[in-house]
Amino acid sequence: MKTLISQAKIIDKRHGQNGEIVDILIEDGVIQKIGASISEAADEKIEGDGLCVSIGWMDMRANFRDPGEEYKEGISNGLKVAAKSGFTAVSLSPDTTPAVDNKGAVEYMKNRAKSSGVDIHPIGAVSVGLKGESMSEMYDMHQAGAVGFGDDKHPLNESGLLHRALLYTSNFDAPVLHFPYDSKLIPNGQINEGTLSTSLGLKGIPAISEEMMVRRDLTLLEYTEGRLHLGPISSAISAELADESRQKGLRVTTEVTAAHLAFSEEKLNDFDSNFKLMPPLRTEENRKALIAALKSGKIDVISSDHSPEDEEHKKLEFDLANFGMAGMELFFPMVLSAVGNEIPLDELVEKFSISPREILGIDVPLIAEGEKANLTVFSIDESADPIKLQTKGYNVPQADQNFKGRVIRTFHSN
Repeated sequence: MKTLISQAKIIDKRHGQNGEIVDILIEDGVIQKIGASISEAADEKIEGDGLCVSIGWMDMRANFRDPGEEYKEGISNGLKVAAKSGFTAVSLSPDTTPAVDNKGAVEYMKNRAKSSGVDIHPIGAVSVGLKGESMSEMYDMHQAGAVGFGDDKHPLNESGLLHRALLYTSNFDAPVLHFPYDSKLIPNGQINEGTLSTSLGLKGIPAISEEMMVRRDLTLLEYTEGRLHLGPISSAISAELADESRQKGLRVTTEVTAAHLAFSEEKLNDFDSNFKLMPPLRTEENRKALIAALKSGKIDVISSDHSPEDEEHKKLEFDLANFGMAGMELFFPMVLSAVGNEIPLDELVEKFSISPREILGIDVPLIAEGEKANLTVFSIDESADPIKLQTKGYNVPQADQNFKGRVIRTFHSN
């Protein structure tokens, strides 16, 4: 089958035709021609206003609740959500039931992705059962296909465990992914600590609970000379601290979610639990500072942190509702609406296409004749259609809002 992508702007910093409008002819999953105008007949033609094409996007943080809670999403449906959202690759969280803490669990995830059009790159757990106690068999998981190691939203409060993990993973050059949050500082916190938390009568989570842990993590990183990925972060100060360490030669990268770029704590004024996130949404001033950090290169990755929940776990009293947002399908519209023209489009797309792959040691696709097509086609002018959602998640943000930016199609044969 032949497909012609007509008059699309190439968005790829590495490409010699970056920013140019071209036609791309794909036949049986392979890029056959790239040119200013291709007249060859095709079975399918893709065209539209503001059409762009980049390498296939990668979501560095998502949870399909499989195994254990497939009714909230499941890998099969989650992969459909990913493709619809523009992703040809996802890194899946180890926070499942049971946890991804062994070779068999990694292989289960990898095998489920076959012929789906979306690659799964599992993140293995650092600790057995995500309990933060004994270290898992990370090398075996790495051999099976795990690309990094972390306990997702279970912070490694025990410094010795993170120390050992950084040392151990250095043997095979895999990054440790850590969510920096001192959960013991303010137990059972609900939203950002500040005026709003006081007025709503909710227990606050101060930014220092993140920043303190970032400082500790960076100290351990300097001592071990390992590789560390911090995220998702919610404080712009965390990005500054990590960048200072990077300037000293430490191998550290950072990640922010689309929601933390698009929204502030003001969304919680009416106790909407769809905006109850971990880490919490913080002030509008901090949101703008995160965008500035992204623009200056102090933040490396934007993820969806897709965390679908059912109505039973979200539509209840705020302090009882689970944290998380089913943010994958509105990922690109959220990012585009948040950043606007503040960051060049090629630099923005790099944060969720090239950077995640480079951090995790995954081959970066090429837009070139003769290469297998691994592409995302999208429009920056057309609006998203939030009504036609694929996710099973109840907790979708702003489902009635008309965001700019729409994913048209992905191409990838796996």
